[in-house]
Amino acid sequence: MLGGLAVVAVLAAAWFGWSWWSAAQDDGLARGRARDAVLAAASTGLVTLNTIDYRTSAVDVDRWIGVTTGQYGKDLSGDRQMQIDRAKRTKTVSTASLVQAAVTELNPSAGTARLIAVLNVRVSTGGGTPSAKQARLAVDFARDGDAWKIGAVQAVGS
Repeated sequence: MLGGLAVVAVLAAAWFGWSWWSAAQDDGLARGRARDAVLAAASTGLVTLNTIDYRTSAVDVDRWIGVTTGQYGKDLSGDRQMQIDRAKRTKTVSTASLVQAAVTELNPSAGTARLIAVLNVRVSTGGGTPSAKQARLAVDFARDGDAWKIGAVQAVGS
């Protein structure tokens, strides 16, 4: 009887060990982790790109550059001073919050992803009352080292 229980215990341990190892090697799990990482990057990155305060515009624009990559990041770097000057001249204050985002394409091996997102954005200029709008965006992401960064942003239908 004790020998039979030992055999059952060993078989159960082997089966659970194999199941755990199999799940850890699952491609779907890796894709899920990559999807979650892109969504996390979108949550912070898109809010960062839509946030500026003319009083801290240099720091804010540097944050924009920090969450971008590729040609988009290079373009922002090249336009850095222009963006800072525009914010100061117009006394722009903009804040954003992510309403919803969904990954529509994901290629973890290539380090690319595409998502759609909706943001609530509040903008005021010249000390005026902030106006609110919803921004609907298509966003390309690329992996830059271990981080997912924004490679392109395009407004989509209203």
